[in-house]
Amino acid sequence: MTQLDHIMYACPDLQAGIDDIYALTGVMPALGGSHPGVGTRNALLSLGNFQYLEIIAPDPAQELAGTTGQLLLDHGGSGIRSWAVASDNLSEVASQAAALELNSREIIDMSRTTPEGVELAWRLLFLEDSHMPFFIDWLESPHPALSTPSGCTLERFNITTPTPAVYQSFLDALDLPLNAQGGAPAFSAQLSTPEGTVTLEPW
Repeated sequence: MTQLDHIMYACPDLQAGIDDIYALTGVMPALGGSHPGVGTRNALLSLGNFQYLEIIAPDPAQELAGTTGQLLLDHGGSGIRSWAVASDNLSEVASQAAALELNSREIIDMSRTTPEGVELAWRLLFLEDSHMPFFIDWLESPHPALSTPSGCTLERFNITTPTPAVYQSFLDALDLPLNAQGGAPAFSAQLSTPEGTVTLEPW
């Protein structure tokens, strides 16, 4: 089974990102935790249906040189940078990608500790094409959408890409009900929130 798991809203400062999302939605995101070695930390907002918004930013407590945190800091802007698909069979996803001549990287193990002291562990699969989604297997960990602030839902997720036919073929192979449109590489989303429908713009 695969479905959109979470949307990654990147920003150079976590508190500023939290404040921006709260101002837009009327729901205050909750602190998540740090990603050791990646140079990032996050805050989360449930979108229901085992989906969530991840606000991700540099972690000033880590050494940032050469990390994703440094990339976010150098970019300096805020917006949707990437998105994740939940799957309980990452090897099968890699095979589906290979059938479309999309190369995968090695599956990697990740973990973090929540502010409540709960240990979360998951596995990730990235494709070499960074505009494609990445994939997450939550293993035995409780899904973050079950314990983070609620009140928002995902109305629409928009994908534009210079190669819409290939992207759409991959979405169809994964049985994901999303459409890829031609254009510059970008992601955006519409959320239903207590403040009405809001749009999250590309990073």
